[in-house]
Amino acid sequence: MAREAYPAWAREVKDVLDFHHVNREQGLSTQQVERKREAHGFNELTKPPGKPMWRLVLEQFDDMMVKVLLMAAVISFLLAYFEGTAEEEGIRAYIEPAVILTILILNAVVGVWQESNAEAALEALKEMQSETATVKRDGITINDLPSRELVPGDIVELRVGDKVPADCRVVALKTATLRSEQASLTGEPAAVLKSTDPTHDEACELQEKECMLFAGTAIANGNCICVVNDIGMGTEIGKIQAQIQSAAEEEDDSPLKKKLDEFGELLAKVIFVICLVVWLINYRNYLSWESKPGSYVPRWATFHFSMMSCIYYFKIAVALAVAAIPEGLPAVITTCLALGTRKMAKRHAIVRKLPSVETLGCTTVICSDKTGTLTTNQMSVLQLYTLGDSAAEIKSYTVEGTSFNPDQGGIVSLRTLSPALRAIAEVACVCNEASIECKNGLFKAVGAPTEAALVVLAEKLGVPDAAQQRNLKELRASRPEQNPTPAMQWYCAKDRMKKLATLEFDRDRKSMSTIVTRGGKRGNDLLVKGAAECVLSRCTQVMLDDGKIVPLDGKVKASILKNVDDMAARALRCLAFAQKVDLGELADYDGAHHPKHAMLAEPERYEQIESGMIWLGVAGLQDPPRGEVKGAIERCAQAGIRVMVITGDNKLTAEAICRQIGVFSDGESLQDKSMTGRNFAELPPERQRAVLGGIGGRCFSRAEPRHKQDIVRMLKEMGHIAAMTGDGVNDAPALKLADIGIAMGITGTEVAKEAADMVLADDNFSTIVAAVEEGRAIYNNMKAFIRYMISSNIGEVASIFLTAAFGLPEGLIPVQLLWVNLVTDGPPATALGFNPPDVDIMQKPPRNKDEQLITPWVFLRWMLVGTYVGLATVGAFVAWYMFENFLGIDLSQDGHSTVTWYQLTHWNQCPTWKGFTARPYTAGGETITFATPCDYFTEGKAKASTLSLSVLVAIEMFNALNALSEDNSLLQMPPWCNPWLLVAGGVSMGLHFVILYTPPLANIFSIVPLSLNEWMLVMLFSFPVIVLDEMLKFLGRTIVNKPKPIAQRAKID
Repeated sequence: MAREAYPAWAREVKDVLDFHHVNREQGLSTQQVERKREAHGFNELTKPPGKPMWRLVLEQFDDMMVKVLLMAAVISFLLAYFEGTAEEEGIRAYIEPAVILTILILNAVVGVWQESNAEAALEALKEMQSETATVKRDGITINDLPSRELVPGDIVELRVGDKVPADCRVVALKTATLRSEQASLTGEPAAVLKSTDPTHDEACELQEKECMLFAGTAIANGNCICVVNDIGMGTEIGKIQAQIQSAAEEEDDSPLKKKLDEFGELLAKVIFVICLVVWLINYRNYLSWESKPGSYVPRWATFHFSMMSCIYYFKIAVALAVAAIPEGLPAVITTCLALGTRKMAKRHAIVRKLPSVETLGCTTVICSDKTGTLTTNQMSVLQLYTLGDSAAEIKSYTVEGTSFNPDQGGIVSLRTLSPALRAIAEVACVCNEASIECKNGLFKAVGAPTEAALVVLAEKLGVPDAAQQRNLKELRASRPEQNPTPAMQWYCAKDRMKKLATLEFDRDRKSMSTIVTRGGKRGNDLLVKGAAECVLSRCTQVMLDDGKIVPLDGKVKASILKNVDDMAARALRCLAFAQKVDLGELADYDGAHHPKHAMLAEPERYEQIESGMIWLGVAGLQDPPRGEVKGAIERCAQAGIRVMVITGDNKLTAEAICRQIGVFSDGESLQDKSMTGRNFAELPPERQRAVLGGIGGRCFSRAEPRHKQDIVRMLKEMGHIAAMTGDGVNDAPALKLADIGIAMGITGTEVAKEAADMVLADDNFSTIVAAVEEGRAIYNNMKAFIRYMISSNIGEVASIFLTAAFGLPEGLIPVQLLWVNLVTDGPPATALGFNPPDVDIMQKPPRNKDEQLITPWVFLRWMLVGTYVGLATVGAFVAWYMFENFLGIDLSQDGHSTVTWYQLTHWNQCPTWKGFTARPYTAGGETITFATPCDYFTEGKAKASTLSLSVLVAIEMFNALNALSEDNSLLQMPPWCNPWLLVAGGVSMGLHFVILYTPPLANIFSIVPLSLNEWMLVMLFSFPVIVLDEMLKFLGRTIVNKPKPIAQRAKID
């Protein structure tokens, strides 16, 4: 049960214990625990009940296109059941509803599977909870109390390595320092130093609550006593779970799903109207009457209704519905998205949710974290300052290389290692808790990245002897995994330098030091590193380049501070190096038995020990931008995509990185473009929208998870399609809320990955841009095969409509249409998913998420191409019946009889014709015969029907070539630019030949083999679709879709 959190972080320890009515030494009593359990429940994360399976299944059928298909299948099944006569006819009649139902069932299974796996992020959160805790109750210490049973007020002891079981207030430290690893919750990369001191602001950010330990985090070092302040859903991790659930409820359908739903509804309405019209315009064939003399008023006694004819034309209407519905469209879309995920995986973008592939294509804003995504997450020393031959001279060294590999880059213009540089290398190696390791040729930091960067600096500085330095470099080159840091090993060798004690870093003195003893030297030394201003304030001398020690005066101090300020202005983190050679009472310190060891157990005395030091130099560090990010940002600008950097880092560093990578230009004013997350949250909604609006990038520093959610939510309200990156548990709600949640694959937590739509295998911003490009290409390819399938289906509708309107015999039967829609259409439609992207795909602004899938121009193109397909299929049917020779093609070789247009359009009146005859004809090696001359229009139409079907299949193959590009000519994008399409066309035609020339299959589909001349007739009617579409493409690229100047949009229209 969630409750308003008591602000323990802003209260003294005594006040917190009083609030919870607990004594630190005794803990809660059994009676108190029972009362608190009734009030607060158990310490566990709750999950709302999931949808029952039956509801999940029903929801899969809540789609207009699915409903139309289901209705067509049911009607087809009923007609087959009540009207089936011959056994073969019955088989053909049942194929259609069986195939449709199979498609719908498979679609439902996939949908249920996807939804049942949607809440994995919540399960991953539960795994982060601790299982047991050490608790004091009734004065007794319980070492393994299940964490589930904790209540507010419990006294808990935590040691290094423990997972924090609930949100706790630190009551007392049992060690000198206490650090908590809370990167997964707050995004802070380094372990955070904790204390018992309260903050002075109840509304402070999570990072500032230094006296609090949060559930799900871990103790990095130290030991403490704390009191439980919040449990279960009241903890910070519980609030994140609630936010994930809330974000899931706000989750919208993807733009593609919305467009397909709209398309399905429109298609359903159009199909219903056309079916009704086709059925009604043939009313004369099943309903007749005589009118009164001299009047149009019918004589009711003469009404005649033919049930058989009515059902026949109803079957034609059903066939028309089957023709109009692209049954294979859901499967082809899924296949295309799946192919897109494979392409993206090769570019290090792993897609977890298929629809997000397409959503990437209309992304208008990318909200990116800084550390590790825009930067390398490998702290590097870029600049090093020491004093020269005199105190008035400052020597500057540029350090090259931005990785943890010491052999990548070096110290520019460094010839010999001066005594001052050697002293800096000693401090960097010995006063350091980190190291470098090499695995599979990749150098990685072990420990804090900042300290690892100092190890790399020392390796680049090397050792004093040049020959020995060459040997050490060769040793690393030959065996890098065994010897990643040979220079550090040299400096830290026990016969040269032995570490005796470490004075740990704290926020007051802002430094860390190590007491060492040098081989062959009497007395200990102190090696120090820390914040430049703090270290300099405790120095009284400086070391010159040649090792000479001189006093530190005001002029030298001012000169050093000026260089420090210059580095800070460039967003470099400044770390100073110092040493002390006279340690007074600790000069002979040799371990815990030393009489002055107690001084080291009192952190408040560390500053006194670190006084009177010798200044050595200062290094400027930075987590440098990835080399490819600037180019990716430029590509985003060209593509009309805005980049917003949302980071927990400080404002100056974030702004400097943004300028380096091109989010901001060098001279650009950052007024209302860069601010802290807290400052943004304090603005009224109108000002927030104004800040997020406009053009160009934005930077939000010191941002918390709630700030990310607010920004994403507002961007979505403004009509943007927002992509959001994140890696921590705290990022999960924003990832879930964003249109595209992008988790980091290397540094990301499992919770973030489960909440995300996409995972970056390389944590690289440029991979996001590559994925956006791929998303745009996939959308174009989907438009291509939708255009291909729908224009073909419109052709089928036009064919049936023209057949019914002219009163011709049925040219295409439902089972033939189903074969075309599912089998011969499928391979080319799928192959269109391999279309290469347009060369200018990332030089166009993002498409509007509300952009219609079917624009008036697209609809007109569909209708024109579809009408031609209908005319061509009917034309081939009519040509065979009416002509022995058609445009030079001899059709008389099979010996068939020709008829007139009147006879063909009034074929159902054949029994009343006197003297009508029709000859048997040949097809392949068989002779087609019929019992009566009038059967020439039913059983005898097999050859004409085969020509119609073959024209339809051939046209669709040509139409697939037309779909290579929406507006580019086949001369610009020739067929071989997508070889898979040529293969798919060959497969489809091959399948058509199989059913055409295999007698059992030909019988099922009511078709017969064709001769060479008849194939020439097929090509004559099919090829002009290429010419027609080339003309339409020319109009499209020169008039309708004429390219406009690229301009980044200030807002979504």
